[in-house]
Formats: sequence, C-alpha cells, structure tokens
Amino acid sequence: MVSTSSLYEACQELYFRYPPAVGPVDHGGRTVHSMLLMLQDDHDARFYVLSRDGSKRALYWFQPWPAGNSVDIDDDCDAAISDEIVNAVTSGVPIPRNGSLFGWTHRGAVTALLSVHAEYTPASPVPSWAVMPLVGVPEGQWPPFTGKRLLGSWFWDGYRTGKIVLLSELIAKSPGAVYWLNTKAILGSACCAVTSDLRSPDGYTLLSGRYVYYKALRDGKLVPSLTALLSDPGKVDLSPLFQFP
Repeated sequence: MVSTSSLYEACQELYFRYPPAVGPVDHGGRTVHSMLLMLQDDHDARFYVLSRDGSKRALYWFQPWPAGNSVDIDDDCDAAISDEIVNAVTSGVPIPRNGSLFGWTHRGAVTALLSVHAEYTPASPVPSWAVMPLVGVPEGQWPPFTGKRLLGSWFWDGYRTGKIVLLSELIAKSPGAVYWLNTKAILGSACCAVTSDLRSPDGYTLLSGRYVYYKALRDGKLVPSLTALLSDPGKVDLSPLFQFP
C-alpha cells in the first residue's frame, strides 16, 4: 500500500507525458478530463479510467472501465491505496483518446494510419485499434507491430521519436481532404481516403490514396479506386471532427 499523496504526483506525470490520451468527458454537467489505462498480464488486459477535475485545483479519481466504484487520489490525503490502483497508475499503458488517428511514417511519409476506438459499446466492450496501410505500399513499410492485439509502451516510444505522428491538427486544417468511408460490406471494415498529399509543418507528408485495414489487404480484397470511394455520398469529412474548440 502507498498513500494517495505519493500517488498524486504519478497522476500528474501521466497527464503531462501523455496529452494524446486525455479527452474531455461530461461528468454531472461539468467537463472533466479523463484517460484510459491498460494493465496487461500474460493472458489478458484490464482497463481503468483516471479522471481529473481542474475546476479549482487538480483532483484525481480512479475507477475500473467502463464502470465501477471510484477512489479519490488527492495530494493532501494519507489514505492507503490498493496495489491494483498503484500498479495501474505506475505501470499502466495510456490508451489514446477515442477517435484518435495517428500515422506511421517511413522516410518522412505516412505509410499507414492507426485508428483508435476507446468508447464502450456492447459490440466493442474493450478499447481497440487498427492498422490501415496505404494501398500499394510494400509490407516492409508497414508498422512492425501490425497484427498485435493490444497497444504497448512501444507505441509511445514511437510517438516520442516521431515514427508515430498524431494527425488531428493536420486533418483539421485540411477540409475536404481526408474522408472516412463505410466499406464494411466490401472490405470487412471502414477505410480512409486522402484526396491529395498533405504536408505537415513537422516535416512529414500524409500521402494521397486509400488506407485500408491490413487484414483486407493481406486477404487480397479488391479495393475500389480513389475516385470511386470519393463518389460515395455517405463519405465523412474528418476535418470538422478534429477542429476542437
């Protein structure tokens, strides 16, 4: 057991080091900021929510995901905290916020998208993510972790070294350039279409083309042309979705 006062600093460090994992959540009519943490063992993974209310001063609380009893983590309290909570806060892997879209880069070009789903639904009871390579790119330029079921600390290592980049700001500034399409009927999953090369100020380029779930590519499924995908009236422009206030 450790005290909440000593664990409080660990919570602050998580919020400082992993901003792409933090997202706004409505909590009883007020907005708080939360992140998901994954604690993995040899056979399975458990998920938890760490939340912060900064309306007056930072107060953290912790609970199982998607629901469960919460425990306050304060900086001026000496109450004991269970080993489960300590392990989750100090060893858990933060999950990027729901709806995040990252890119895997190879020699300055994005060759695969990494999409994150972290919202509980009966059909998706645990957080998930997908690798979506650019059609036509050889597998040697795909992420080396393609096919892994769970994210690991290696994801954040790649983010810090620039191999993995967060695409939200680039897409937000490029209306009419990046679209999400429901191609489940023909490809088994959704896909993404980029109308033109998008150059980031950070030095990488999101290449024009079709980004498709890796299993569909390995199965040799026929992917519609970019023109055909963009003619779909149901396509969703991602730019407004990433234009946070």
